[in-house]
Amino acid sequence: MPAVLCLAIFTSVRVAEQVRAGINSLPRGQRMAGTAMGLTQAQTYRHVILPQAFRIILPPLTSEFMNIIKNSSVALTIGLLELTGRARAMQEFSFRVFEAFTAATVIYLLTNLVVVLAMRALEKSVRVPGLIAAGGAPQAGH
Repeated sequence: MPAVLCLAIFTSVRVAEQVRAGINSLPRGQRMAGTAMGLTQAQTYRHVILPQAFRIILPPLTSEFMNIIKNSSVALTIGLLELTGRARAMQEFSFRVFEAFTAATVIYLLTNLVVVLAMRALEKSVRVPGLIAAGGAPQAGH
């Protein structure tokens, strides 16, 4: 339980910093435009700032999601060590060491692959053409 609590605090602090950086990366004029349109501060964040910031912070959030899977395996919560324990139990039952640990490795890799593919699809679906170049910086001249 302490490992889960520490992992949750560690990850939440990192995600909060990424969200803050994403919001601060937007031009100040975005907030001013929301105010000029008569939106409250909450409405400006909900309809103008956060949708743009979400698109910017999605790649780092993908990495953070992958890190929590990896870190949780170290913390014996889920992931590699639990799969290894299950593989040992299968090996003791069936005496098939190679197959048991191959299955554990494949499950671990598939878990990470699903996360990467899902986040890539999400990133592609929320992309705004011309907003962010392939290199990650805003495109000049648009």
